[in-house]
Amino acid sequence: MTRLLAVDPQCPARVALNAACAVLRRGGVVAYPTDTVYGLAVDAMRPDAITRLYTVKGRPESKALPVIIGALSQLAAVVATVPAIAARLMDAFWPGPLTLLMLPQAQVPAALLGESDRIGVRWPASTISQQLAVGLGRAITASSANRSGAPVALTAADVMAQLAPAVDLVLDAGPMTSPVVSTILDVTVEPPCVYRPGKIAQPALEAVLGYRVAQKKVDTSS
Repeated sequence: MTRLLAVDPQCPARVALNAACAVLRRGGVVAYPTDTVYGLAVDAMRPDAITRLYTVKGRPESKALPVIIGALSQLAAVVATVPAIAARLMDAFWPGPLTLLMLPQAQVPAALLGESDRIGVRWPASTISQQLAVGLGRAITASSANRSGAPVALTAADVMAQLAPAVDLVLDAGPMTSPVVSTILDVTVEPPCVYRPGKIAQPALEAVLGYRVAQKKVDTSS
């Protein structure tokens, strides 16, 4: 049975965060509000939890799952190196709705990467997202809280309608204001390549980098 807890998105109560982190530590699934849409969190370093998340979403295991960090200090645990262009983009857009594709650390579970050799990482502006990752002490997954191929969830009710009772806990912070997801940018290639358009527009990326970025057509179902 799915548990529902109301939270203040700007100042979430410690009891709610503690409850969510307890679920994550035992390999459970938590739906939570990000700075884009509602997402699904599991402990990104637990292969069993990652496998469960794929099952909950009905998502092909060949498709990688992005992760969220709660502070820059957590980045080194999930990526092997930070390219210079990534650092410039982080300075400009993090915390915020920009997911960067980088090379993963060796200890990152293969289940998280699917068929990819890169990992998508984001430091969101959402207080709840940050505090979940910090409270857990590790990165959490950032996949959208919907069945694969279905509309993204903008409310806790949307999450419940699509995913209850498979999700253990839903943190209800009210409605999200926009269905636009994060921009995904591959910074392991030159020029960087937009894998998924999102809240950070391509001209904004190019203004920071000083040159044009590429675009790649891929399956963007979440």
